[in-house]
Amino acid sequence: MRTSEHGEGIGGKRYVAWLDAGNAMPVRCYVENVSRSGAKLNVFRSPVPEEFTLYFSRKGDAKVRCRVVSSALPQCDVEFIASLEGRN
Repeated sequence: MRTSEHGEGIGGKRYVAWLDAGNAMPVRCYVENVSRSGAKLNVFRSPVPEEFTLYFSRKGDAKVRCRVVSSALPQCDVEFIASLEGRN
């Protein structure tokens, strides 16, 4: 297992996710190095908002609120602010 800046992660795996700033269609991105506190994203559209909701499924049932920690597109490090699972 590889360690990211956010602590121990799932290293080496890449997941499709959707970044939603709340003002347009969600943007597809790739999530790497997920940990309890954050993740590294590859986003191929700018600008990336300072805060946004990250959806881990197309249905929107797995999501988390994120804040950008550092960004050098296409890579972006985020910290998880709060889990939104189970909220309406």
